[in-house]
Parts: sequence; C-alpha cells; structure tokens
Amino acid sequence: MTKKELAARMLDNGIARYWSVAGGRYKGVRILAYHRVLDDEPGSFPFDDDVISARTEAFREQMQFARRNFDIVSFGDLRRCDAEGRAWPERGLIVTFDDGYSDNYSNAFPVLKEMGIPATIFLTTSHIGQKKLFWWDQIAYSVKHASRRSIHYPELSSGPVSLASTADRRRALGVILGYIKGIPEDMRLRFQDRLYRDLDARVPDALADRMHLSWDEVRAMSARGIEFGSHTMTHPILANVTREQLEEEVSASKKAIERKTGKEVLAFAYPAGRVSRFNKIVQEMVSRAGYAYAVSYEEGLALQNHNNRYCLSRIHVERGHSPSLFRANVMFPGLMFRQELAAYASAALAFSGRV
Repeated sequence: MTKKELAARMLDNGIARYWSVAGGRYKGVRILAYHRVLDDEPGSFPFDDDVISARTEAFREQMQFARRNFDIVSFGDLRRCDAEGRAWPERGLIVTFDDGYSDNYSNAFPVLKEMGIPATIFLTTSHIGQKKLFWWDQIAYSVKHASRRSIHYPELSSGPVSLASTADRRRALGVILGYIKGIPEDMRLRFQDRLYRDLDARVPDALADRMHLSWDEVRAMSARGIEFGSHTMTHPILANVTREQLEEEVSASKKAIERKTGKEVLAFAYPAGRVSRFNKIVQEMVSRAGYAYAVSYEEGLALQNHNNRYCLSRIHVERGHSPSLFRANVMFPGLMFRQELAAYASAALAFSGRV
C-alpha cells in the first residue's frame, strides 16, 4: 500500500466530521477530470490504459458521493455568478470529461441522467463521428502490438528501449509519450510516422469504429443538460504549434460545437494540460476566441479569480484510485500530493478520536 493510499484511509476514518470542521479552509470549486469510463480489464486493453478513469460502478459510487456532499454545478452557473457579482458556490463541483470518447455516452451519461447531474464534455472535434484513432491511442496500440523486442531512438534514451514484456511496453509507451509532448508539432508528426513504420504493427481498419461520440449523441446529451466545451480540433500540444495552427485549433473547434448544438461554448480544456504545455500566448488566444473559462490538468481547486479563469485547476480521477483516495482528493484537493499530508491525516485521526 502506498503512503498516499494509507493516508487517504486514515483520513477516511474521520473524514465526515473532519470535513465539516476543516473543509471550509478549502473553499473553491472542485472540477473533476475524467477521460473514459470503461470496464475493460487491465492487460487486455489495446490502447492507452491511462485514459481509463473509472469502471462504471466506481463512477456511479463517485457520483453518489459527489451529490451527497457538494453542490454540482456547471460552467454556465459560474458565469451567472460572475455576471451577477456573486461568489461561486463554496462547495461547488463540476464533472468534466476530456476528448469525446463514446463511452461518455454509453457508460457515464446514463448515471449522470439518472442522478440529475450536469457535466461538461470537452470535445476533440475532428474526431467526433469519425473512425480514426487519437494519436496517443494509435501509438499505444502500435507499441503493444509491435513484433519487435526493442527500439532505439537517441531522442528517447542512450540505449535500446525494451519491448520484451507487457511491463516493458507500458514503460516504453510512457517514455515515448513524454518525449513527443515536449517537441514542436511538426517534429511530433515526423517522429510518429517513423515510429509506426519501425514498430510495423498492423492497425485493423475497424479498430476505431464507435470509439468516439457521434454528433447525434452530442445533441442528445446537450438536450439533457450536458454542456460541451472545446478540446481543440486535433489535440496537439498547444505550446508546440505555430500561431496559425493555434488560432485554428482554438477557434474552429468552438464554432463547430456551437454550429452542431446551437448552444454557446463557454469552456476550453488544454490538451495534456500541464502548465508547461500552454503558455500566455495560448491563454490569450483562448480568451480572444470568446471562451469564458479554460481548465488545465494541474491538480487543485478552481478559485474565483479573474486573472486565473483561463488556468483553472482540476482534480484527476484515475482508475487506480480507491474509494478512500477519491474521497480524500475531492474533499481536500491537492492535499494528497503535498508534504503536509501526514499532519492532516494525524489531525483527522485525532479529531475523530475526540468526538
């Protein structure tokens, strides 16, 4: 058991009472960041395992917890607060999904609809209704199904990168994705082409069938209270593209969603949204395109600060998170990733023991 998981379980012992006392210190909106809700077993999944955020039943339990303990709101609610000069809800929570995978409709939407929970899905619009893999899924599939036992690129490492075992391939995938997220877009495209040729993994024609949402599904969810935001056209790392491509990715995706749904797009999600992957130029372009908010993939609370509304933090939801860790992350955002964790866990236990 990891230290983070142990601390989360310690917090869980008295979390309901401790939350009522200490939770006020963490005022701000919690924005949950999901990608896929799938029941595929680890090891058999042919694509990028890291984009599976939860199994369906775990997602249901997480939404039940969120509904019991928070005011679940939308970006539209935040904008109304801002327009009227009101504070954001103290325990506001927004549910978001990145990319636009079809399981958002088949697995997540029924739970959201049943519980009356709004959510925002950030669409990579060039893939909606299309049969083409996201570039990270194609890389993952190629690495997992390569006939080679190793690869060697000086850009990646000083020596060969092993593909001998399942664990080796997972590590290799992490190295590859880490590298290409940090290079200019034209270099990324050339490297991927070379990688696909070298790995020589045949990608079946029907592999991407029903992987992405259709526009009919988007409209059906939009009619039932789901908001849609932009996640660009093709999901490049925006700090690595030309200014012309940046404007196209940011503006054209917004217009496409508004044209298809007939509703204004308020929010934008930066692809691979660590702060190193979107800069001030990117944020300014998002602002000029007419978005009210933009979310990163940095861990933490979203605070009501005009200077921060194009860099709102989120709370990651990962399939490996236990119920205890999920609850601790949501109630105390960022705490599970900070050095003060042990002190807060001890305080939770002490408070629980006194009551």
